[in-house]
Amino acid sequence: MLQSRRGFLIGAGSLLTAAFVKDARSFARRNSRPLLASPAHTVQTLYFYPSDELTSVGEVAQPDWFGCADDQGCLLTMGRWELEPPPAPTWREFLVGEGFDLENEADAEYVCSIHGIEPAGYDKRVWDWYWYDRWLLEDGPLAKAFRLLRDIDVGPNLNSALRPQLQFHSNAHPGDNSCWVNAADKLSLSLLQARLIDLGMPIKIAAGE
Repeated sequence: MLQSRRGFLIGAGSLLTAAFVKDARSFARRNSRPLLASPAHTVQTLYFYPSDELTSVGEVAQPDWFGCADDQGCLLTMGRWELEPPPAPTWREFLVGEGFDLENEADAEYVCSIHGIEPAGYDKRVWDWYWYDRWLLEDGPLAKAFRLLRDIDVGPNLNSALRPQLQFHSNAHPGDNSCWVNAADKLSLSLLQARLIDLGMPIKIAAGE
């Protein structure tokens, strides 16, 4: 389900200017790929997957399911695409990774209140359904890209499908907890990279494999 659309702030920084938009649009038309400026340094990578290639990435990844209407729309992931979460850890591994001190009585009581897990269950595996939902909502590459781009000042909310833009989606069908974000076209990818650089964010956009 389409949740919102975001445009890009043109002229708010040193790179994303009207002249850059013109150059990026021309480059995409000539080369059938986005013009991607290089950040000064890279800590994270956002990967893009054109909608017409999604079926080769994962058999359940159908283009229309992810809201990509044509072969220019691209699904964005933080880190490389993964179709399934990694194996579930034990509750002890998971909770310690979340910052809980399981030897602390207050932490142990809080864990029990929110998860229903007592010390005797710490070395059991996290429930499969819980681990998968968390992956869809927080830890998976789709969710990470969604949350990152939702929470930064990319540009204004839009009420039109007019490109370039980012398209934020959630809950593909009843009972589904997934969330994801698309770049509407190649120009959108170019402007997103330029905006990230203007914001001083060490994030590179690259084609997924």
